[in-house]
Amino acid sequence: MGISNWGMVWTLVMPIALIVYYLYRKKYKDQQVSSILYWRQVMKEMQASPYLKKLQHHALFYLQLAALLLLVFALLNPYIESDSLEGGEFIFVIDTSASMMAGSPNRLESKKELMKELAEKAEGKPVTIINAGSTPEILASTEQSAGRLKNVIDAIDIGYESPELARTLLFAETLTNDDSAVIHIFTDSLDRTILSNKTGAAYVVHANSEKPSNVSIRQFGVAEGDAADRAIVQVYNDSDVNVSGTLELAGGEFELRKDIEMASGEEQLIPFENLPKTEFWQATLDVDDEYILDNRAFAYINRPSGTVIIDNALHGLVSRGVESLGIQVNTAAAEQLNNFTEIPLITNQTGLIEGEAPVLLIGRDDEAPVAATGAVETGDHPLFAYAPMEDVFISQIYPGFDGFETVATAGGEPFVQLSPSGDIIVLADIQATDWPLSPSFPLFLWSAVNELSGSENHLGIFSPKEQRSVALASESGEWEIFKGEEYQFSYIQGQGSFQAPGEPGIYRAVSGNETKNFIVQLNNEEKSLAAGQDFTAGTPVETENTTQRSLIPVILLLILLLMLAEWEVYRRGTSHG
Repeated sequence: MGISNWGMVWTLVMPIALIVYYLYRKKYKDQQVSSILYWRQVMKEMQASPYLKKLQHHALFYLQLAALLLLVFALLNPYIESDSLEGGEFIFVIDTSASMMAGSPNRLESKKELMKELAEKAEGKPVTIINAGSTPEILASTEQSAGRLKNVIDAIDIGYESPELARTLLFAETLTNDDSAVIHIFTDSLDRTILSNKTGAAYVVHANSEKPSNVSIRQFGVAEGDAADRAIVQVYNDSDVNVSGTLELAGGEFELRKDIEMASGEEQLIPFENLPKTEFWQATLDVDDEYILDNRAFAYINRPSGTVIIDNALHGLVSRGVESLGIQVNTAAAEQLNNFTEIPLITNQTGLIEGEAPVLLIGRDDEAPVAATGAVETGDHPLFAYAPMEDVFISQIYPGFDGFETVATAGGEPFVQLSPSGDIIVLADIQATDWPLSPSFPLFLWSAVNELSGSENHLGIFSPKEQRSVALASESGEWEIFKGEEYQFSYIQGQGSFQAPGEPGIYRAVSGNETKNFIVQLNNEEKSLAAGQDFTAGTPVETENTTQRSLIPVILLLILLLMLAEWEVYRRGTSHG
């Protein structure tokens, strides 16, 4: 504790004056007067207890003296010191991705408790809270009230989407006002390279050192057969122990279970044959692990068009790859492709993009290719669910399209893109790659044709909170989104891209008599749990790490209580006088 206003010490003369007043106040003699002789009998009782009367007088004195001493103490501005967080302002970045639900208690709840502790230690310094994601969300901006910060933190809930921490941290850096800022990151694990070469703010990473046990469904797909459909489920045991359980496949009224036993680190491909013709399927894993969100996966059969039109200027390997899938291939000259409106087209003519027909663009006819360097990296998209491309070699690549979504890169440059209307662009000629030698080539063509064929009743598969342009058109212009029978939200045509819900599952978009189904699927990166370490990066400009809390409010409350007690003593004294 300390004093910050010693100049007011002279006010001690006030309690001293009170003491002098009581010592030298006028004394009175008892004088009998004939008119009060009759009251002597009444007063005997009080005179029999002279100490009570003295105590009352003394109590009044002590209360007045205590109030004056507290007032003098308050004028000296006393305070107590407490440790605070290092830094002048703080930004809390919280990861609310699906993997934060692992563990018991889950990682998100433990990080929220830590955030509240640090918010208390901020001691009035400004705190900003950001919810990490593809579109970072500011939950609190330069808030100094610990109570309001606690309410904001308590309201944080799981968001399911990938945290995109690198992008979120770039956004957080734009909010710092000085070099004393400290960015606290609350996540399960963070790659140190993300914070390399960063200057300005300091970073404190709060990670999880323990890796929860987890068994997950990594991939799930259903394929159409001649007489019956078939499915395959990829299951991975990412635990340190052997596990056993059941895998259930359900579609409509049909259910089928299989027992599974898996060693630590084992991966299994579990097939299901002779399935009935059902559009939507759900695979559910029933095992004892600490993360249940990746124990479910969804799939639907997109009955593709039986015909594809291929530009006859393309390399013959493209035609043979599509024919190997059992799809009828028709070739057409470049000038004839504009005549087709609904059948998927495979061409290199960029002028057909955003047209009436769905397009798989392989190469470009309006740009020259440049040398490609580096490996192929794919994003989390259904196109690559069964078509890994990491080993594909590319010698030349075309420039990417501005404003298109990139789902695969080659040497950091766009390689596979999606147009706003759903066209698929491969920015390389087939003859400039060794891709046709890889089993992933026909699998990619199969996924691309399925994606382009679409369905009147299906919108496709989305990642949590993914924004995408979709073909939603109705007379009313409004679509209501349901999960089962539970209403979620409404989407108005023309008001920006469609944003999928956050929670994985099967959804319906309903407008009048029209219904379109779609799936929200957990990202693959959220199915792999990792353990991390707490660490710091950078050092903030040195600031005061202790906070002074004034005691004046407490002292004023005590003075008020003493004044009330003084009034009560005075009232009792006068009532007996």
